[in-house]
Amino acid sequence: MTWGPAHTARSAIAAPILSDSFAGDGSSSGSAGRFADSERCDTMAMTSDLAVNLLDTFPGRMLIDWWGEWRALHPEFSSAGQSAASIDTEDYSGRVAMVLHMYLYGGDFQDVIDLDTSDPDIVEMSEAVAAALSSPSRETLLSPQSHHGNLTEFRTLSVANRHRPSALPDGAFWTATKFACGNDAWLLHGEHDAERSPLRYDVHFDPARARIARVDSAPAWEALLKAHPREREGTVFPDWPSIAQEWDAVHVSLSGLLCAEPLISQVPYTGEDPSGYTHCQSGPYVGVAEWAVPSTAWLRPSAHMRVEPTAPAGGQAIDDR
Repeated sequence: MTWGPAHTARSAIAAPILSDSFAGDGSSSGSAGRFADSERCDTMAMTSDLAVNLLDTFPGRMLIDWWGEWRALHPEFSSAGQSAASIDTEDYSGRVAMVLHMYLYGGDFQDVIDLDTSDPDIVEMSEAVAAALSSPSRETLLSPQSHHGNLTEFRTLSVANRHRPSALPDGAFWTATKFACGNDAWLLHGEHDAERSPLRYDVHFDPARARIARVDSAPAWEALLKAHPREREGTVFPDWPSIAQEWDAVHVSLSGLLCAEPLISQVPYTGEDPSGYTHCQSGPYVGVAEWAVPSTAWLRPSAHMRVEPTAPAGGQAIDDR
């Protein structure tokens, strides 16, 4: 398949190798892991681990499909790599958030169920997006990050599991990736409104010294859940109090949002739910789609962590705590 105008919309770090439980037989020596299905093995043999991961989740496929259509409308880019590298982290964050929303609450993901992942154009685009997301310029675990609202959670951090097992902790202190323009991932996605939620803080920390579990891929998420499992109806969820004993925080990056989801090769869509929410909550491990944007859940204060009010544009910060 070659993308073009007629192909209408179907409305970090180097990723570790996909493990057996998340993606079949995932052994590898620099190439993609082996798969039980020989046809799938032939399809994926030429791709990197992260590119394989992208093509084996619904959010990943939706983003790759969109990129192919976008590239067809922009002939000024001579290669998939050029087009994938042409937008910044802020734009990637907005697009990923939109894809996740459509996956969880819309039916658009059904249009990529039969996406031909052996098509050279799709493989090339997946490789290009994987390379762009792995670039240091797409780093999302940067200091400072943004926190909206009061500081109650920060002062009295007491993380618990939600009554119904969830990929989200209860009682965490949340921060989101900030962008060069001054916006953060929540403002960009619309989860917070600068006028309705005026309290905004910059949270400074040392990413190299804080104990932060990074989720950049399916295997990274699987490893965290294997170490701190909470099972419900055959699906493993994170045990957040247990995680808090080992880690200061958990950060989910752009590639993590796309890849740490139930793998299509393991959890085919059954059609019982017209949206993807049920799919995200099924399989061996729950997906992270509800995180929505690149963000960090702080489970306990990190040494040398500093919180200060965000200075308004062109003005001085006012401490409203």
